[in-house]
Amino acid sequence: MLKKCLAAFCVCAALGGVYLYYASSVKTPEEPSGTDNHDSLSDLKDEAALNLALKSISLSQGEGGMELWRLKAEWAGLQKSDDLFVVEKPRLTYFMKEDGKVMHVSSDNGTIEQKMRIIRFIENVHITQDDKSFDGDLLVYNGTQKSMNFPGGGTFSGKGLSGRAETITWFLDRRQVTAEGDVAVYFE
Repeated sequence: MLKKCLAAFCVCAALGGVYLYYASSVKTPEEPSGTDNHDSLSDLKDEAALNLALKSISLSQGEGGMELWRLKAEWAGLQKSDDLFVVEKPRLTYFMKEDGKVMHVSSDNGTIEQKMRIIRFIENVHITQDDKSFDGDLLVYNGTQKSMNFPGGGTFSGKGLSGRAETITWFLDRRQVTAEGDVAVYFE
């Protein structure tokens, strides 16, 4: 499915009049260490040789004949030597198949690793679903485990409560949220 998305992605780029360039004279840097560090995004955008740059993109993934999620971004670039998309203003809509609810995720920047099924939302991350919200600087969506993790901590709120923790993980298929390290919960 991801290969089909990538092929459709390339066709849309050609049809949409988006520019394609090859930076053969620029040395592609090695994968930066600490890819979960939000400071590494500007390094990727500024220093990485890109094979493809697009003004806007839309990706989706399905499971069992149903759409699982849809991601849209204002800008995207494919890093030359890696399976890595760098995106600006990513907006993810995640469809909770158990109860039919929808979750919305947004951030300033992000990265997509297709082979690893990892999407990172970087800087000003905000998640909403019904009356629940989560906020932080870095969110890592793991498509294999179907989890969303704030490894650098974050805040959360819901009907009648709010709180914060150093690490927050939402296991989407189990509908379970765990919080670790300096956890504080406030009841209204």
